[in-house]
Amino acid sequence: MPSAPVLRRSDVIANEQVLARELIGEFDHPDIGLVRQTKPAARFERTPAEIRGPAPRIGEHSAIILADLGLEAAEIERLAAEKIVRLVKI
Repeated sequence: MPSAPVLRRSDVIANEQVLARELIGEFDHPDIGLVRQTKPAARFERTPAEIRGPAPRIGEHSAIILADLGLEAAEIERLAAEKIVRLVKI
């Protein structure tokens, strides 16, 4: 069974195994600038894992998801106006 110590975020960034395996990626976040984040540790030849950017902001995809569920734009705007959902306009 693989095992490893549980590290704090600050310890992960400087861990010799993490550095040797190049498991830290840097990404531009639209709100806070440069962010360092661990990459997936498992590496697969046929299906390589990648992080394409930071996690979405709260509400960033709400309008798209609600539209995919069949809601009209006016209904989505009403839900946002009533603070039932949050919308982030990009």
